Amino acid sequence: MLRFTDIDPGEHLMRFFGAAILLVTSLWFGQPALAQQARVALVIGNGAYEKVPELANPTRDAVDIGRALERLDFKVTQIKNANAQDMRKAVVEFGRSAEGADLAVVFYAGHGMEVAGENWLIPVSAELRSDTDIESEAISLRSVSLQVSKARKLGLVILDACRNNPFAAKMKRSISNRAVARGLAPTEPSDNVLIAYSARDGTTASDGDGRNSPFTASLLRHIETPGLEISFLFRRVRDDVMAATKREQQPFVYGSLSKEEIYLKVPVAGAQAPAVSTPTPVSATAAEDEQFWLAIQTSNVAGLYEDFLIRYPRSNYAAEARQRIKNLKATEVAAVSAPTALAASDASGRQGTDSRTADRNLFTPEDSQKVAAVAAAQQLILPSFTIASSQDVPLKAASRFVGVWSNKLGWSNGKGRYAMLIITDVSDTGLAKGYYLWGPPTKGSWVKDQPGYRSFAEYITDNKFSIDGTPVSVKLEKNVLALSSVNKNSTSETANIELRPIWQLVSMPKDTEPAAKQERSSQPHAAKRADKTESSAPAGVSGTTMEERYRACRKLVKGFAQRDACARRGAL
Repeated sequence: MLRFTDIDPGEHLMRFFGAAILLVTSLWFGQPALAQQARVALVIGNGAYEKVPELANPTRDAVDIGRALERLDFKVTQIKNANAQDMRKAVVEFGRSAEGADLAVVFYAGHGMEVAGENWLIPVSAELRSDTDIESEAISLRSVSLQVSKARKLGLVILDACRNNPFAAKMKRSISNRAVARGLAPTEPSDNVLIAYSARDGTTASDGDGRNSPFTASLLRHIETPGLEISFLFRRVRDDVMAATKREQQPFVYGSLSKEEIYLKVPVAGAQAPAVSTPTPVSATAAEDEQFWLAIQTSNVAGLYEDFLIRYPRSNYAAEARQRIKNLKATEVAAVSAPTALAASDASGRQGTDSRTADRNLFTPEDSQKVAAVAAAQQLILPSFTIASSQDVPLKAASRFVGVWSNKLGWSNGKGRYAMLIITDVSDTGLAKGYYLWGPPTKGSWVKDQPGYRSFAEYITDNKFSIDGTPVSVKLEKNVLALSSVNKNSTSETANIELRPIWQLVSMPKDTEPAAKQERSSQPHAAKRADKTESSAPAGVSGTTMEERYRACRKLVKGFAQRDACARRGAL
């Protein structure tokens, strides 16, 4: 728990606390409107087929598309190498989340096939000895289309599933004229649904030689382009794929929309939507490779940098592209191994307990009041935010990052301004989302801008990430977030601050020293004497609300920290 014993007690603290309560009231009761997701996505990658040879690209395609959609503010559900039961369950649950959403997207990479004019997505467990098995062993495209149609503005199904299908050759026909054709059949989606094939109906798609298939690689290249309307997005993908495959593969989109423009990433203010462009030839000029690099340089998709090296092997950016690929692949290895390590730790350290209930803290109204009180005391501007801490939210390896982190001192042991970090969510792929807050400048601050905050969405690698817009490096070690920054005007000058949790989603490991104990050990003797005063104060403070208990405690003890502890517990 943070203690502010170095703040002089007085009436101005009551004004701070009143402001905190006002902030909390607007924050807490404003959360339901923010909690509803306007964009949802289901991403499926099936490659490890049990009865036919494995596919190399689908799981990688799914991971990269999932991350891109997360950066576009979609709430992404991702499953890999799913059997029929898992796929059906995921599609049904996704349909529930699509109700009321503005945009609902399903991306599927893996095997798909047409039987008697109907299209099916093939789970990894499918055997498909007969055409009559298809309904019990596969998932119909029609059922997926119905689920995305629940979105208000657009339901989008993207299928990289037109590969040459090994199931078709060995499948027995119950009726001799019942066709099992190459690729997928044409489809007619409902009014607000688009269905994009990686290859036109009746044709097959290439897996490619790189990390991603040609279709997914092009989609990744353009999907995050600001101001690119959805229709023009798939036109660009079509042109790219046809050029890359020497016109052997033609992506195709089925469905039609109204005149309303739909963007996955809205246009930049004052900029016009880009026109359709043709693919850049391999023998490109230096200016063209620079334009391509500027378009991908902030991406976390290794396949884009691999594609860049294929197109521009002699570019000045080639060395940096190779380093990006190396770093991103190392990140993927860490992301795969981290959940296993967490599970092993849980199994050895808490045998016989329900980790779902033992490890999780709920974010309560009192936690909100505490956060707002700290923000008010440090003159931080607190954004409206929502933290999902219910039992329905699955814990992940990086869930220990989720929390509200602060320190009673500012940067560089109090020489700089106050800071707070609010991490609201960490996705399955390690994408941390939240807010970085900074207070009023001090004499030691490098810049003198006013207090404020910025949102961030950054990937965690090896227990650390960077907030590029600030810039600040963040590392979690022994339940302390160590932040560091470099003065851009004097690169030899660095600043540091250690943040401890005001509230944290995952309970602290037993071998980690409690943050409150760490702070008390670093307090001056006067603060320790105040702790003794607090422990000897009378018990039984009355009051049903935090504010009422605080007023009662104000008559019993001195010091903001002691009053805060008294008000929270209702006793000393």
